[in-house]
Amino acid sequence: MLKYKLGTLEASEALIKDLYIDLRAKVNAWSEITYQTPQARMGYIGQHLVSVVTGFPGGKSGARGYDLVMKNGAFGEIKTCYRVDQLGSCYNCGAVVSSLETRCAACGSTDINRKDDSKWLISLRNEKEFEEVLDPLRYFFVLFEFADLTSKINNDIEATIWEVDPSNKGFAFCMIDYYINIRAKSKSHAPFNMWPHELKFLLTKPTVIYKAIIHNDGKIDTVIFPTKGNSYPNELPNLIQYSRATTMTPGVVQRVIKRLVSDYDSNSTKIENLRALEQIRRNTALSNAELCDLLADEIYLPLILPLKRDIPSRIRDKFKELK
Repeated sequence: MLKYKLGTLEASEALIKDLYIDLRAKVNAWSEITYQTPQARMGYIGQHLVSVVTGFPGGKSGARGYDLVMKNGAFGEIKTCYRVDQLGSCYNCGAVVSSLETRCAACGSTDINRKDDSKWLISLRNEKEFEEVLDPLRYFFVLFEFADLTSKINNDIEATIWEVDPSNKGFAFCMIDYYINIRAKSKSHAPFNMWPHELKFLLTKPTVIYKAIIHNDGKIDTVIFPTKGNSYPNELPNLIQYSRATTMTPGVVQRVIKRLVSDYDSNSTKIENLRALEQIRRNTALSNAELCDLLADEIYLPLILPLKRDIPSRIRDKFKELK
């Protein structure tokens, strides 16, 4: 085996070939025989990939220790979401359809419902995990998903890595709200579900540091890579898109507008206010980072400030709004 160096594009493509394309082909072949799931343990593959992309090694432990050992004693946390080999269903008869099948084995229909509801899980089972959730210098979110979920022909897969600073309000306030409100009320130890592409994730100000298209024939096109210098922030889309988002309440939108335009008459519908906020965003050249912080303030602070005494001091002291 050739000796590859961390932080090189060549290493990333060799890793995808060895640990993704070849492995997936073999697992899929056995799945056709055994009818067992075609999923491999992709969480660990995600960790390997982040190491070669960032140039930082792991801590030699899959479940314990640091996912990524960074400089000056800092460490990173890696989360992997694999949406490719999920079981689907037939729209015609409702039968289960594997990701390998192009038509329903029960009725022959090609009208297949491909699932894409996997998400990243952030464990907040107890006070210790809550206190430590902001300790990593960076979180790295890895996603494998079909480039076009609706296509019956194009089976290309996109592999993407986002980098997130957990000191961002959008990340930190979200974790606080989940632990002291949502989790506490439900009395559940379930992890927090971070959904790719959704509002709560975009409010964490994620930066895309890697993207590759894995074609069905095994060819890899690496589109974004650190040595290419083409990483970019994943910005909020047109805000009208969130007209039905429960997190983006009418009150949140009104309060954000009033912080930007004090004399704005906000006695309008949610959609009208979203349209107005989008226009203000463009007219004032409001940066995505500023908008994310404003939204995080107005979404989360009203929920967590009444219970700020329940927030550990090591977290509370990081934010002036919580002191």
